[in-house]
Amino acid sequence: MKTLKLTLCLHLKYMLQRTQTLFLLAIIVICGTLSTVNIPFYSSEKENGIERVEVSFNKTEMIVIQPMKHSVTESNTLIISCLTIIGILSIVSLLSFKNRKLQLLLTSLNFLAIGLLISLLYVFSLGMDYFGPSGTSSFKISLGLILLIISFNVLAFRGIKKDEELIRSMDRLR
Repeated sequence: MKTLKLTLCLHLKYMLQRTQTLFLLAIIVICGTLSTVNIPFYSSEKENGIERVEVSFNKTEMIVIQPMKHSVTESNTLIISCLTIIGILSIVSLLSFKNRKLQLLLTSLNFLAIGLLISLLYVFSLGMDYFGPSGTSSFKISLGLILLIISFNVLAFRGIKKDEELIRSMDRLR
């Protein structure tokens, strides 16, 4: 039992010394936050200001101000599931730190999932055309979190690739 704890501690210490671990952890935190917290990334408003639509990562809310203020909320299950897939791929990649080829494959699949997420964000925002040409629409700054996910995934991929090249160069020296 004591040796199991010691080997587990050594594995965690080795895993935390690698920079890609931090990037993968950041991706996991961002995806978890976006899928659970109501952070809007797009809003559209009718020209007269009576109706408004706010699209968050986890729900779409349609608000009618007049004659009586009420709102209709719809869950964005496709976006939530895509964020969940990105998070799960990052977790599995993080835990498979001994198999760098599998890590490279998982981070590559993560790029595909991020591309799917970006296309879903387009469909839920500009693809819907809520009020036609008479409305005004704007993107929010929270859309920049997707750029952070992309950059963290690129940095994690580079770190894994550098580790793999370092191991290969050590094998050649022997």
